[in-house]
Amino acid sequence: MELGLAGWSLNRRFRAGQLRLLDYPQQVKEEFDLTVIELNSPFFESMEEGYVGELKSRIDAAGARVANIAVDGQGNLAPTDETERKQSVANYAAWFDVALGVGSPSIRAFSGGPHEGELTEELMQACITSFAELAVIGKEKGVKIIVENHGGVIARDPDNLVRLMQSDDSGFLGMCPDFGNFPTKVRYEGLEKVAPWAQVLHAKMLEFDETGEERRVDVKRCLDIFRSAGFDGGVLIEFEGKEDDHAGVLKSIELLRRYL
Repeated sequence: MELGLAGWSLNRRFRAGQLRLLDYPQQVKEEFDLTVIELNSPFFESMEEGYVGELKSRIDAAGARVANIAVDGQGNLAPTDETERKQSVANYAAWFDVALGVGSPSIRAFSGGPHEGELTEELMQACITSFAELAVIGKEKGVKIIVENHGGVIARDPDNLVRLMQSDDSGFLGMCPDFGNFPTKVRYEGLEKVAPWAQVLHAKMLEFDETGEERRVDVKRCLDIFRSAGFDGGVLIEFEGKEDDHAGVLKSIELLRRYL
């Protein structure tokens, strides 16, 4: 496994205008001595070829590698309205070319569907159809579409995600499991269920105890689950704690290196 940084760890800097995505690869190398990075779509200033090309030049200059692009805000991939579903697929699909431009092997999408209430078969089928269409496009481009266990009635239940993964016959649909996103009661069981499809991991970190362990999540147990499943990809720190992000990322690095 290879340790890296998810751009969301520094989201406060991006949103405050203290950090630009073009400067992010070099910043991560200098500040944290990491060269595996995840990019986040909200922090792109443009999807145009010129901007993407400049970003790739900055990535190369830093000796960095993009493990994934986390794509947000492109619509609902599991709605009841077919026109909305098709538009959401098109919105996400536009990011495949961006991924090619920066050398990312995948883009991450959310499963879609409502945040609360009952999951109907209609919504589940809409989700399966959307990801099947994205996987076909991704296969043509050579970029995988991966799903995070994040939010909503589909993604909070690992069995729904297993069903989604098993529906794929393209080889271009996978998972981006987050250590902290499943409900507490099914957290580790859920991670075990989706581990066979993991392409990258989000190592969610919020708060640390006096020994340096994460207070909510058993990090060693999480890593052991994916190691047992044969995972050998990027473990991307996603620090979302209240403390200073510099200190939080450094504590995250120390903890993960303890068990990697």
